[in-house]
Amino acid sequence: MIEELDTFAIGDVHGRADLLGALIEAILLRRRPSRCRIIFLGDIIDRGPDSRGAMNLVEAELKREPQSKLIRGNHEEMMLRLFDIGHEKSASWHHNGGLATALSYGFEDADYLDIDGLYRFKPEFAERFANKYSSHLELLRASVPYVETSRFVLVHAGIVPNMPLQEQDPYVMRWKSAPIVNFSGELEKIVVHGHVITESRMPEVYPHRVAVDTGAYATGRLTAVRLSPNPSGLAFLSAVSTDSGDIRIEEVEPILRS
Repeated sequence: MIEELDTFAIGDVHGRADLLGALIEAILLRRRPSRCRIIFLGDIIDRGPDSRGAMNLVEAELKREPQSKLIRGNHEEMMLRLFDIGHEKSASWHHNGGLATALSYGFEDADYLDIDGLYRFKPEFAERFANKYSSHLELLRASVPYVETSRFVLVHAGIVPNMPLQEQDPYVMRWKSAPIVNFSGELEKIVVHGHVITESRMPEVYPHRVAVDTGAYATGRLTAVRLSPNPSGLAFLSAVSTDSGDIRIEEVEPILRS
């Protein structure tokens, strides 16, 4: 566990840098007089229009506060496969929003996609990205599987309930919400996660978990939770895009689930 600070956790961003920038600004205005940290729950990239801008914001926050952390989501993992395994494994990233990420970094799809019908990124894409955006690649590689506090476990997708954290499979933490979603009861620590858009498109609080993926890329709502040792003391903040193109900040009440 890391030192307890005023802590905010932000759900899946998916390339909505506009919402993320507004939400971070609102968080920093609302922090207590002491330091605060922001935990990004993963899936910063893909699908939305500005993954590069979103990564710039995450990078800036981690420089501002060393105890802020980026948790690796399944979309960060798919992107890293291109660099760590090779372009043969990049089709799944393309099909799940990776093309939007590549375009946001200035790579035209006609130049960097194979034309063999498999929609894989060419090897030279990985090489040029690593050379031009090395700090973002380093940021992805430094992302962590989870963050633990005295009262919470923060993770992208979820955990297997009642299994020690050190024994959890990182794949489950990034890809599988079913074990924690289907669990009923209470846990020693409350799990804060994203990955699956909530049914209500609002933050949802259960006895054993807090779900904060409000579908930013599809709904225009990006949500953060301010953690408290007392579950009833949780506070939620959303950046919401309006029909006029503006972004408003809302202090919202979660949907309470049993």
